[in-house]
Amino acid sequence: MQILHTSDWHVGRTLHGESLSDSIDAFFTWLKELVIQRKVDVVLISGDVFDRSVPPVHAVRQLSRYLTDLAGHTRIILTSGNHDGPIRLGMFSDLLSDSLVIETEPERIGTAIECGTFDDGALIYPVPYLEPDLVRQILSDQEIDEETSLPVPLARSHEAVMGAALRRIHNDLRKRRAQGDVRPAIAMPHAFITGGSASDSERNIEVGGVAHVPAGIFDTLGGKNAPVAHLAYVAAGHLHRPQQISGTVVPVFYSGSPVAYSFSEYRVTKRVYLLDTDAVDEAGYLHPQPIAIPVHRSIAVLRGTMDQLITDPDPNDQASYCSITVTDDLRPDRMIPRLKTIYPYALIIQHESSLTPPSHTGVSAVSSRSDTEISLEFFELLGGAKLTDTERGIIQDTWEQVRKQA
Repeated sequence: MQILHTSDWHVGRTLHGESLSDSIDAFFTWLKELVIQRKVDVVLISGDVFDRSVPPVHAVRQLSRYLTDLAGHTRIILTSGNHDGPIRLGMFSDLLSDSLVIETEPERIGTAIECGTFDDGALIYPVPYLEPDLVRQILSDQEIDEETSLPVPLARSHEAVMGAALRRIHNDLRKRRAQGDVRPAIAMPHAFITGGSASDSERNIEVGGVAHVPAGIFDTLGGKNAPVAHLAYVAAGHLHRPQQISGTVVPVFYSGSPVAYSFSEYRVTKRVYLLDTDAVDEAGYLHPQPIAIPVHRSIAVLRGTMDQLITDPDPNDQASYCSITVTDDLRPDRMIPRLKTIYPYALIIQHESSLTPPSHTGVSAVSSRSDTEISLEFFELLGGAKLTDTERGIIQDTWEQVRKQA
């Protein structure tokens, strides 16, 4: 059985105001072709298919078109991330066909989605994003509180709720193993796992100061000892850089986002991971094959003087979304329009002078200074140089006119 791991599509996302709809369309076209060519049986999408909990109409239509089209060629198992609105995303899950499974309810954690047969298949355990405050009672497996007759809530941390989720998976998996079901088990968590490398485009999920899930928890499935019934692979979502988490026995991988959503992802190769259930190693683990995603429009981070930037520019940079830092001592004349002519997809253009800016004396000092003094300092900071007498005179005269009209 061929299983593909992807996540963090963030349909509806923009990059500094620029729509990335065309890039997502290009990714989906490529993904569908890959699914057909490699005869992929199951596609796992580990959360954050939308960029907002209440996505715009065009994003809903776009994702609906993707999933409907892809479900005609393979089976899809999708779970919700911290960006998705789980109630909206999963509201029709019970009405969907077997080719599209959407799991958003924490109560269902620990119930495997069976794929294929005992001889050629897998057990998939979706774990939607778990907000500790919302699920610490639902997932609690602690002792009963005599006053409330309910289990004592779990600790207010991602580790606590993920541990409880994994214990549910362990209980189900142990029963299946006792019944002779030896299919490899794959978990689909959406979380920040310790050791992962983040970028600037993930939303902070910190709750109560304990945002990370320790990687070793997947080896023990939330318990104190490594169970006999272990996971074969962890298809994680949330971090946008494709990567393997170190320090675990079970392979834990983030597929990352299919498109760069921040300039911190410059030079990051985007990937999906392909798993072959016939290739389980002697210890019972699955090791994925990384497949690079073609880039629809690259991103570039450029830095240099104005002359360096405009002289013999790289055609690849000219066709990329750019973040440009100009390092001339003085702010070049017409800096932005000149650069936009050469780099039409430049989204950030900033000037960073090597000259030492005027010192700041704090809020209390600013509040005691005149509007003219503050304006003079502002323009000197902006230009990276002292104003001329003529320029200072224009600013002073302007403020005099403002005061007369007040």
